[in-house]
Amino acid sequence: MSSPIYVIGHKNPDTDAVCSANAYAWFLREQGMKEVEAACCGELNARTLFALTEAGMPQPKLVMDVRPTIGAIAQRTIISAREDEALLEVYRRMQQNHVRALPALDDQRTLRGILSFPDLMELVLPEQGTSDAHGRVIETSLGRIARVLDGTFVHAVEQDREDSLLVMVAAMSTGAFIERLKQFPVERTIIVTGDRPTLQVPAIDYGVRCVIITGGYPLAQELIELAQEKKVSVIISPHDTATTTLLLRGAKIVRPAVQRTFEKFPETALIEAVSRKVQNSAQDLFPVMNGHDGMVGVFSKSDLVNPERTQLILVDHNEYAQAVTGADQARIIEVIDHHRLGGGLISREPIRFINEPVGSTCTIVTKFLF
Repeated sequence: MSSPIYVIGHKNPDTDAVCSANAYAWFLREQGMKEVEAACCGELNARTLFALTEAGMPQPKLVMDVRPTIGAIAQRTIISAREDEALLEVYRRMQQNHVRALPALDDQRTLRGILSFPDLMELVLPEQGTSDAHGRVIETSLGRIARVLDGTFVHAVEQDREDSLLVMVAAMSTGAFIERLKQFPVERTIIVTGDRPTLQVPAIDYGVRCVIITGGYPLAQELIELAQEKKVSVIISPHDTATTTLLLRGAKIVRPAVQRTFEKFPETALIEAVSRKVQNSAQDLFPVMNGHDGMVGVFSKSDLVNPERTQLILVDHNEYAQAVTGADQARIIEVIDHHRLGGGLISREPIRFINEPVGSTCTIVTKFLF
């Protein structure tokens, strides 16, 4: 939908300013400019209200300020992420939509923070000096793991339960594997192994949280029955062991990466003021809120460059001093007036400027009709 073009008179509007705005807006709409709308920048006096009522004309829209606001440039189609989603799911959404940050929402769609690409990468790449034990921890659920791997459950036990899981790749002899297995908390351990029954059997018998079989290999029926008896979840991954292990990091929930301290702005905030405030901010994306503290859009710093300006047609005046607040930041595309020329009005491009020594602006507008 196109932004409106306001036909608007001067401050403290009189009957001529209001009626000429109404009449000229009607004329332009009849010419096909459907986005044109009559406006005024002040309360109407009793005489003007009487004239409108007698003529059966509507009151023009009250517009007191046309300075560009954040609400005018906000991207209303919001690409977001839930804070309980898997890292790989969020990353792929960022790639598909060519963005480096997303607002993070909870299950009630309430804004909880901002997710940025660098913060997501910190979940994948552990800090220098991080212990091996910490590097193998995945905060997630088995259901997320299966989705990220495009895997299939052979047997599932509480697949939606969130756990701090420990990943162990079974790439050793059976004896060494059994000894190493004893070092891990059984209720939180995930074993990643290929088509190696000699390792699958002790893992399932030990009662680990989950066994992931890589390469798409099936699990023998007797081992499925053992997994059911021991209450061990089993996932078949279509990927090889190296790829499966890499993708497991992408199953982490993104909640720890959410920036909880962030800048947000009401949709009525002026772009000029916001630009000064965010120019040195490291934040990539800024939520735009309505009066009820609900998010209605987002913007980035690039959206603040050359924002779209309100388009105005001035009637019954030609000076900024008499114009609606913010007219100097708007795009004035036409002026129709019968007063003397004032100072300060400057256009960025040629415009229609009609100024005639007649009794009212309505007289000039009437000439367009006949």
